[in-house]
Amino acid sequence: MSAVPASGVSGELVLLREGCTGAAGLEALAVRGGLRVRTLTPPTGGGEGDWTARLTGFLGAPESPDRMVLAAEGRACGAVFELADRHPERVVAVVAIAPEAPVADVPPPGLACPVLVLPGPDDGSGPAVERFLLDLRTGPAEEGCPVGNRALSPADLHEPAVMRRFAAAGPVHRLASPGTVPTWVVTGHEAARAVLADPGLRGDTATTAGYRPQPPGLAAVHPGGADTVTVDAEEHGRLRGLVDRHLTDEWVDSLLPRLRRVADGFLDALPRDREVDLVAAFAVPLPVAALCELLGVPEPDRPYLADWLVRRVPTPPPAAHEDVDAYLGGLVAERRKRPADDLLGRMSEAGRDEDVVAAARLLLVSGARPTTTLLGNGVAALLAHRDQWRLLTGDPDAVAGPATEELLRHVTPYPVGFARRAVAPVDTAGVRIPAGHRVLASLTAANHDPAVVPHDPAVVPSAGAARGPDLGRAPCPHASFGHGRHACPGAGFARAVVRTALGTLARRFPGLDLAPGTRELHYRRSRVRYLLALPVLLGPERRA
Repeated sequence: MSAVPASGVSGELVLLREGCTGAAGLEALAVRGGLRVRTLTPPTGGGEGDWTARLTGFLGAPESPDRMVLAAEGRACGAVFELADRHPERVVAVVAIAPEAPVADVPPPGLACPVLVLPGPDDGSGPAVERFLLDLRTGPAEEGCPVGNRALSPADLHEPAVMRRFAAAGPVHRLASPGTVPTWVVTGHEAARAVLADPGLRGDTATTAGYRPQPPGLAAVHPGGADTVTVDAEEHGRLRGLVDRHLTDEWVDSLLPRLRRVADGFLDALPRDREVDLVAAFAVPLPVAALCELLGVPEPDRPYLADWLVRRVPTPPPAAHEDVDAYLGGLVAERRKRPADDLLGRMSEAGRDEDVVAAARLLLVSGARPTTTLLGNGVAALLAHRDQWRLLTGDPDAVAGPATEELLRHVTPYPVGFARRAVAPVDTAGVRIPAGHRVLASLTAANHDPAVVPHDPAVVPSAGAARGPDLGRAPCPHASFGHGRHACPGAGFARAVVRTALGTLARRFPGLDLAPGTRELHYRRSRVRYLLALPVLLGPERRA
């Protein structure tokens, strides 16, 4: 038996059961320890790969818990180790019973949660299991544990209340995850901006959700969702210059009527007489369609790019998508023959084909998910605070712009900036960080820093309870688009898309509300905290 020290609390144990007698004993111990048990039966085929698909599907279901203990036996142990490594924000601990080779000895190095490995179901380890589960239940409470003795998890980085406690204790903190790349997180608005702009910190190293380097094979060619992390700093600057030169504020403003037509088109297709999932029907497809409109992607080809962005890019592990590069290259070649007044056409006049393709891919990958997240999470926050929704519907044209900025601050689609590598020792807020270490800027902490956001309504100081956005506040600076050389090159366009979507939705459906019976909204928290679904009723349509 081997174990690593336990910490954290969960009321859910998910058991992947192969049929061993030890699993039944584990289930009984878990129930006795106050854990709710959910059992997953073997998938068809029963191989480790099938278990991975089975568990992945479970984690994606709306009814699955946000935090859980994973327990498995036999062939299922490999799937549990893989998912715990891939989703450290979801997994509190792992129990593995009689894992099969090649994972029989230990889990992957640096797994960022407590692990108990049992050599077999009948080794008399019941008391050890019971103690392990008890330690999980009686570990330090989230609120009561001293800040200096807690390890930050990816889930913590989303929570304003947690990050403000860290910020109050100091501006720089070491992430205490055994076996991971040494990583520091910086809190506070000014400290975050300094880190994001520091030339001694380079954003050219890919890291996984657990802050470990990606295997070299995953970073080859085009790594899907990790693209903006793995772009070399010099290349990023070149691509950013190519985009900034043509994606001007004036041109974005000229695109607003087309963006309104895109938003109206999706709203026209929604049923008025039954529940609608506003994430699937509006927040997900609208940013993709807007990006296609910007680049000049032909209408018949847009489902292909939508499938790539919505389904293929988020599917782990990140894979090389050479077909997309080839497709974008074909569009660029077409612009060379027949110039067009779209972003591909404009960039083609000044850039090399490979740079235009890379810049287009960068905009697509980095522009779709954050805008979807902002729309879904932002509308949910407004519907949870009806006074704020009424402010928007009262004058959509005037309020949609300030609402976009306040939701960018309040929601913070990416809770942390991409990891930077210290190319030499750097001083960050008075702390010396060694060369080779990674540094993360907490954008959540920066966006809720009381030094720049006085009387922040997001957190009640006495209780840490969540409030909502304040659309009536004076504009406050935020760091949601980053800062410095790696600031989002499409920030102006993203603002225009969200402003148009919010204004159009509020203008047409002021009575929009959560569907009856909706008791809880389900979020998934990895590098991006996003809604799985937003069930709503549109209400009566207001005619222009």
